[in-house]
Amino acid sequence: REHEWFKEELPSYLFPEDPSYDATVIDDDAVREVCEKFECTESEVMNSLYSGDPQDQLAVAYHLVIDNRRIMNQASEFYLASSPPTGSFMDDSAMHIPPGVKPHPERMPPLIADSPKARCPLDALNTTKPKPLTVKKAKWHLGIRSQSKPYDIMAEVYRAMKQLDFEWKVVNSYHLRVRRKNPVTGNYVKMSLQLYQVDNRSYLLDFKSIDGEQEIAQR
Repeated sequence: REHEWFKEELPSYLFPEDPSYDATVIDDDAVREVCEKFECTESEVMNSLYSGDPQDQLAVAYHLVIDNRRIMNQASEFYLASSPPTGSFMDDSAMHIPPGVKPHPERMPPLIADSPKARCPLDALNTTKPKPLTVKKAKWHLGIRSQSKPYDIMAEVYRAMKQLDFEWKVVNSYHLRVRRKNPVTGNYVKMSLQLYQVDNRSYLLDFKSIDGEQEIAQR
């Protein structure tokens, strides 16, 4: 992210304004959280916020903290309003996944079975000491991760491909095979783009290069 491409002439839609957000009110907790993560002072964060530069890294970090809290609050309110009665069962089939969007191969499994209330009552008969749960390290994914709606993500993909003169073939609503002709060599660069669901509210747009053998196999 230190590359100049990430710092200059970024399109304005990457910095949408939330009409419900009052920029004149500073969240002290969010400021302190930015200070802890970036090892800076509160005055430095405040100066970044008042500078009016939407690309300042401290200002961006502050707004990401605010947005993340708002999303978490909205999710909490939603689950409190729509959660089933205690003791009911829920599995992956209860979560809404848009048709055509595959779960990511490294998607985290649901944690419902790990909660005491969701365990089978027969588990109480098991007198053996349960094994402690191990915390797995976070996994890195190659691609573009987003919390936008799937059709919004694909709309941006189509708009970008049109601007870059890509040609594409639709495999399904969330899987494309694209190509672009190199103006110098005349050869085509071919890729597969597929949208996966990583967790309950995140999607990953995966990029994969296609060679000749892979292209024949996919036909």
